Amino acid sequence: MSFPNTLRTARAIVVGLLALGLLATSAEASAPTGPRLATIELIETKGSERAEPTAPPFVALTTFGPSGEKQRHLLKQRLEVGPELAPSPVFGPSWSGDGGMIAFVGLKGKTSGIYVVDADGGHPHLVKGTRDGRDPVISPDGMTVAFSRWRTRFPKPTLKPWKQGNGYSSTTTWIVNLDGGKAQRLTSWRNGLDYVPESFSPDGSLLAMTKRDDRVNGPRIVLMRMDGGELTELEAPGEEAAISPDGRQIAFAGYLDPTRIEAEEDHDYDIGELYTMNVDGSQVRRLTYNSDKIESSPSWDPSGQRLAYAETKADTGFLGALALLFPTGNAIVEINADASCRKTVRSSEKVALYGAAWQPGAARGVGRIAC
Repeated sequence: MSFPNTLRTARAIVVGLLALGLLATSAEASAPTGPRLATIELIETKGSERAEPTAPPFVALTTFGPSGEKQRHLLKQRLEVGPELAPSPVFGPSWSGDGGMIAFVGLKGKTSGIYVVDADGGHPHLVKGTRDGRDPVISPDGMTVAFSRWRTRFPKPTLKPWKQGNGYSSTTTWIVNLDGGKAQRLTSWRNGLDYVPESFSPDGSLLAMTKRDDRVNGPRIVLMRMDGGELTELEAPGEEAAISPDGRQIAFAGYLDPTRIEAEEDHDYDIGELYTMNVDGSQVRRLTYNSDKIESSPSWDPSGQRLAYAETKADTGFLGALALLFPTGNAIVEINADASCRKTVRSSEKVALYGAAWQPGAARGVGRIAC
């Protein structure tokens, strides 16, 4: 089983189910000052774990301080039918370059798209031209947002297997102005090929993407030049590339020495570790060592001296991707960029955390973790 492809499919199914609608509540009035991180939370409530829940869980776009303190919900609502805006509890958030806005995948009624909200929770609105979009990444100048779209077609069931039609699945990367307009497709559609945007370089000249190709074993990191669309594929197998604040390094989830997770029904899959490398792909350095944790969504502190990331225990069930779809009890962890002083800053048995994104801005850097 290809774990990344299974996760992509499962995420899409969850988004479709959640598009039945959610009920929103209002945000608080002002944003806390100082360094912040953002994440999406799925919060269990009393009774929500029952077969017929009386209290559906909440979903929230949340920010907090670098040690997990001063938690604040910008948007928070229950997972129940309703016409109001809600963040999707699957895809992580993205900050604008000045730290004044957050982009997220939003659900409203039966539709989804890319929404932005002020850092204090005010003025949430849909970015025109992003319907069915996911994986948002705001450009450093705050003028555009890159996002992905997924196109799929499942084979039609038939009693005559020899007449079974072929399935189709492809993900492409797009870009659109935040103030609206027609979205521009940056990568091509092709069955079995995915391009997912991950991060911009600080000057906006490069867009890092994850490429998954069913003709190649494992995901690859690709850099696209925004002045001409030229693609450079880096050698190290990996995904979720985060370019550092100085533009010199990339943090990523890598598969240079993967751990094999033995799952039910022979649905085994590989998990990787966190690595850094130079932006040209040289000097690869391993940061973490584990045997049963899935590490994802690396994000640089604005000082470039530490990273935050999400950590989830690997699932050994029939569908391993469920470990990332409903990871109740997972954690947000920080580690120095030299691989020292790892510490957990957020975790709760009743909360699933999706993504970890540092608020940009040189004045918001917190530097190294003290061991």
